[in-house]
Amino acid sequence: MVKMKDYGFFLPVAAKGKTVVIDGEVKMKTTSVAELKHYAEDAKKSKAEIDAITKPEKEVRVTAKGIIIVE
Repeated sequence: MVKMKDYGFFLPVAAKGKTVVIDGEVKMKTTSVAELKHYAEDAKKSKAEIDAITKPEKEVRVTAKGIIIVE
């Protein structure tokens, strides 16, 4: 997941699938089973889908200061 610092800029939809160079801070985040189940409940997922969540998820998050789209 990439977020832009202070929502200072956004990427155009046309950037999807392109190669980018990002300057920013990278962090690893682990989302607990309880939090994942809470998100699933908020998304109105079925009880079976919620009960299937049994492991935490790891995610790499980037807070970008700048992004260059490489053509």
